Amino acid sequence: MSLKNKLHELFENIDVRHIEDLPKKGLKIGINFGNNYITVILDKSKINVVENKLDNLDNEIITDEESLNQLLEGKVPLIDLIIQGKLYIRGKLSNLLKLVEVFRAKSINLGFEGSSLYNVLKAVFEGICNKNEDILRQIKNFNATFQFSDFEGSICCLIINEGKFVVKDGKCEGKPTASISAKREVWNKIFNGEESVGTVAMNGEAKIEGNLIQAFKLKTIIDKIF
Repeated sequence: MSLKNKLHELFENIDVRHIEDLPKKGLKIGINFGNNYITVILDKSKINVVENKLDNLDNEIITDEESLNQLLEGKVPLIDLIIQGKLYIRGKLSNLLKLVEVFRAKSINLGFEGSSLYNVLKAVFEGICNKNEDILRQIKNFNATFQFSDFEGSICCLIINEGKFVVKDGKCEGKPTASISAKREVWNKIFNGEESVGTVAMNGEAKIEGNLIQAFKLKTIIDKIF
């Protein structure tokens, strides 16, 4: 079966009633693979798949045929393809994570819930933000380090320097600009777009220490992805 037919079969057999928190206006997701393009249109009543690029996309997935086929066959999780630089996503990642239960039923693994905090942040900041021109302009003169923890032994360091993001496993060298700690289920809420970093900090689900002004700058970047 061709990749186009696999995508038609995947999306046209989805019951949209099983998709939680679908925006009222629906979603338009473009998929660019090799020399091929399809757009998936999801709304509350149906799903349409058209074989061309439409305007005003909510998300765009850019990859190659081999990587897309590995994802559809459940051989490689989405997060690994992002980290490896074989797949790039434009738009809010949380839109795609709304489809996680649907994809799981089709044996497609997005990989975010089961991955370490380090891998998730590496995929987000190195695999997505480093290729987003709008975000890179925003950090042009923004140099800082942020330490993340999930209270379960997973600690990683985000370094923003010279207009790029780098994520390293373990504690930051020296004192970080700010530290952000939350339980893994709280991080999952942020990654799924259910809550923002600001909201979980205000309601006590996340602990932020250090330079709060710089932490707020980071929040504006995270909000563009989730």
